[in-house]
Amino acid sequence: MSDLPPIPDLTPAMGPDDRSQSQDLSLRRLRPPLHVPGYEQELFIGRGAFGEVWSAVDSNSGRRVAIKFYSRRGALDWSNMAREVEKLRFLFTDRYVVQLLAVGWDANPPYFVMEYMPFGSLADVTAQGPLPPEEAVRLFREIATGLAHAHGKGVLHCDLKPSNIMLDQDGRPRLADFGQSRLSHEHMPSLGTFFYMAPEQAEPRAMPDVRWDVYALGAILYQMLTGKAPYQTEEGLARLSSQDSIRNRLEAYSEHLKHSPKPNEHRHMPGVDAALAAIVDRCLAASPSRRYANVQAVIDALKQRDTRRSQRPLLLLGALGPAFVVLIMAFIAVVIFRGVLSISDQQIVDRTLESNGFAAHMVATRFGLEIDKRWRILEGETDDPNLQQALQRANDAPDSHQPDRALQAWLEGRQKFWNAQFSDKTAAAYWFVVDRNGYLRAVSPLNAALVGRYFGYRDYFHGLGDERDQTAVRKPIREPHRSNVFLSQPANILSVAFSVPIFDKANPKEPLGVLAMEADLGHFAEFVGARNQFASIVDLRPDETGKRGLIAEHPRLYQQQGEFRRRYVAEPALDELERVRARQTAAFEKHAADAEAVSEDEDGLFASYRDPLLPQDGDNWLCAAEPVFITRGQGDQYDSGWAILVQEKRSEVLAPLQGLWRFMIIGGLLALGLVVLILTVLWGYVLIRLRAGDGVARFLRRLARLPETPSQTLSARTEGTSILSERTEERLTGETHG
Repeated sequence: MSDLPPIPDLTPAMGPDDRSQSQDLSLRRLRPPLHVPGYEQELFIGRGAFGEVWSAVDSNSGRRVAIKFYSRRGALDWSNMAREVEKLRFLFTDRYVVQLLAVGWDANPPYFVMEYMPFGSLADVTAQGPLPPEEAVRLFREIATGLAHAHGKGVLHCDLKPSNIMLDQDGRPRLADFGQSRLSHEHMPSLGTFFYMAPEQAEPRAMPDVRWDVYALGAILYQMLTGKAPYQTEEGLARLSSQDSIRNRLEAYSEHLKHSPKPNEHRHMPGVDAALAAIVDRCLAASPSRRYANVQAVIDALKQRDTRRSQRPLLLLGALGPAFVVLIMAFIAVVIFRGVLSISDQQIVDRTLESNGFAAHMVATRFGLEIDKRWRILEGETDDPNLQQALQRANDAPDSHQPDRALQAWLEGRQKFWNAQFSDKTAAAYWFVVDRNGYLRAVSPLNAALVGRYFGYRDYFHGLGDERDQTAVRKPIREPHRSNVFLSQPANILSVAFSVPIFDKANPKEPLGVLAMEADLGHFAEFVGARNQFASIVDLRPDETGKRGLIAEHPRLYQQQGEFRRRYVAEPALDELERVRARQTAAFEKHAADAEAVSEDEDGLFASYRDPLLPQDGDNWLCAAEPVFITRGQGDQYDSGWAILVQEKRSEVLAPLQGLWRFMIIGGLLALGLVVLILTVLWGYVLIRLRAGDGVARFLRRLARLPETPSQTLSARTEGTSILSERTEERLTGETHG
């Protein structure tokens, strides 16, 4: 036998679920503790603190019932059974209580027969998760009504919880398990169930109070809304289970409720309104004085909530209807007024642009005359024999760099004479003479270090616009020329040179040299408009850095902090200026096809111009541009390469309309406020009459010094206590004493 191989263990291992199910089956009784005559027991339902419950069928009527056996045996069974039967006798025929059908006083164990509830307890329902708020309120209302009936007959439940609320065949709740209940005149303590028991009930010597059941009602409603009892946390459960006696558990329970945060999970559940959350909070108030005085007050609060909810659509319609009409009228008024303002805005903008365009044309014409005036002065001086002879000598001896004193004296005299014809701001800063080879022969005021140096690379000498190659050999200009704008040193100011060629009358084919004057920019476009207009100059030619659109004059050009920086207009504005210049050039040259190719709206008017020197004002400038052309002789036109901008701040132009708009807005808001005030007063009166809320109604009545109605006086005095309930309780108390 010892040589036989071991028999393998083929017993399958049980998982946690299998073990739990096996344990549950093991605990179930197969037979009831006693056969009750006249009933056929069928199914074990459950086990409680004092016994077990079986379902059975009445042999005569076929009615299904539940039989509760007090199987602990002894005097305690008789006491508990007698207490529960006693309370059920008071509640006989109450539709909200599980009814008592028969009592087996002499049986062993004793029992009583009650109605069978086919849908189990409310605890079975909440174990599946939170209920929809409206379903929870429906069940809660019936539970509260049943509890109010019990209180009205002098019975305090004292152990209300979801497992003690059964659901009948219609799914309506019934109160059950009155084993811990007390009559209203009894002063014997009663312990409930943790997390459904009021804080003061945990005191072993506490006297029964209707507000214990109010607290339990709030805990049940909280569980129906959230799926769990208030204050029930893992920490709290562990703390209670760690205690070794009931007294220590009660103390731990009181401490847990005292130091735990107020439960508020119900306020975050979808569909729970503020009124329903307030009912839960007041039921669960830690202090009994802050709870509802009795269950009837809870029912009254539910009724008030229902009244508010039913009145809400009508109140909302009545309140929003006039408001909607007012808003529609206000909207129409705003639309019409904005339309009028928009048209007025556009007309003012158009007129302002037209005015700026006229001013820009005027400044451009004047500036063109200033340029032509300087050219004519220089051209007149080139005919002087002294100048021509001096240049002829210089050209004949190109390697000589000795200053010509006669030429220097002549140049200084001419500068002094002509500067007297200009203002201090627009007078020439320098006059200078350059020979045909590009060498400086005289400069006024005198700077000996510059005389004899090569300046043939400068734009005012060759007119090609490029000064980067300072060693290039260039030929002098053959007609009047305006140089590139350059930064004059050491003044650090933008300047420009106006130059003309010097021809020998005996040999007019080749220039003898160039005569030029240098002037500082900054005052050529000075303009004082009728309002807050100002003018600036933009250079459309590439400057010495190769970029176009340099701002050559501007009132704020030299007011910037720090080192001077070149500023340029934006590309869109520069392109528009180029189109305007092309249009005017084509129109002047009478190229009709080219002139008509430019659309009428491309006329140099900017309704939203961005000034690079005033970025804080954004695009709030109305601007008109005009290229500067010089007309000379018989219709000859010279393009100066400059454009005049006359601009005006848009907000200042439209300030009167904006003031009118603000006036209308303020007036409209005042009118709307007056309408809202009138509607508020009217609806305050309506709320008083409809009693939309006791607190609001009483406040408004006191404010209006109106007398309170009898129902309001009663509600304020008793906080919703039912007179019928009080009288019934007094009658039952008297009968019990009797």
